[in-house]
Amino acid sequence: MKLRTENVFRGLENMKLLLFSFLLMITGYHCFGQQTLLMLQKRNKNKNVYYKKGEEISFRVNDTKAKVTGEIVAIQDSVIVFKGFEVRVSEISSLYIDEKTRWWLRYKIEQLSLITGGGYLLLDIINTGELNNKTLIVSGTLIGAGLIARVLIGNRIKIRGRTRLRTLRV
Repeated sequence: MKLRTENVFRGLENMKLLLFSFLLMITGYHCFGQQTLLMLQKRNKNKNVYYKKGEEISFRVNDTKAKVTGEIVAIQDSVIVFKGFEVRVSEISSLYIDEKTRWWLRYKIEQLSLITGGGYLLLDIINTGELNNKTLIVSGTLIGAGLIARVLIGNRIKIRGRTRLRTLRV
């Protein structure tokens, strides 16, 4: 009788080990499974942006001026799959600024200049109670620089030269 209960306990221990191994394999598959990402890379600078499945991206295709926006369904070796269409990575000529690239300094100059110029003017009026000519010159210059930056810098990142768009397996 004693021998039988030991076999049952050994069987339960083996079952626990088997169940634990199975759960480890299931969680490990998700953790160690490869994922394909789309990477916008600015060479010689530490500016890399990664797009993954489910994110929205806006871009231009070669030889067109139309803005194409879509949610990424899948990323294959050299093709981005959207709902209803596919685009080869090499056909994308530029990406539009989004939340990931908006923080690059090049695109912040416009916002910083406008906010700084308006804030300086407002604070000086609050502090002195009157409109000062020197303050108008300084804040007007900052606001003007922000407006000029908005026109000159644009809202697209061109894919050429040091800026590359490629797929990446991680």
